[in-house]
Formats: sequence, C-alpha cells, structure tokens
Amino acid sequence: MSELEISNMADISRFVLLIGVAVSLVACSDEQVPPSQSRIPPPSPAIIRKVQIALRNRGYYKGAANGFLGQDTGVSIQKFQLDHDQSVTPMVDNALLVSLGIRSH
Repeated sequence: MSELEISNMADISRFVLLIGVAVSLVACSDEQVPPSQSRIPPPSPAIIRKVQIALRNRGYYKGAANGFLGQDTGVSIQKFQLDHDQSVTPMVDNALLVSLGIRSH
C-alpha cells in the first residue's frame, strides 16, 4: 500500500467517525433535561468568536466569526478534537479552550 492510499484511508476513517457523531447528535431526543447544579454556563459569544478564530487560523473553520455556536462551528470543533486525540463533543469546554490557547490550565 502506498503512503497516499494509507493517508486516504485515514481521512476516510476520520470522515466516517465524524458522520457517526453527527448522526448520533441528530438522533438525540428533544426531551428536556432538568438543570443540574454542576452544569457549567454556556460560553459567551465573545468566547465562541475566539474559538471560531482559533479554529479558522488552524484550517478547521471556514465560516464567519459571529459568536454563534452553530452546526459549522460544532463540526469544526469535532474535527479539531478528533485530530488532537480529544474527547469528541461539539461543545466549548475548558479542555478545548486550553488546547486552542484561549485559556491557560
């Protein structure tokens, strides 16, 4: 097998995993979950904008840095997490902020 074929297979594997994550997110129930005391507040639009800019600078995000955590931002976060061996979630959490250099440990 050539290096190009191996690289293509790795890209296909990542893509299939991303599709699986996206499908599982779509399949989630619309049922409301009661709030818990340990839930962290959603990130501010300013933080989301910083995440979008950091992802765009690394080639993961192509959209506008609008501070809105939409589908394109979520998929970009997942791609970044997948490439950096992180837990794959379309959420802005402390681990993502640290890995993007937005927040320190």
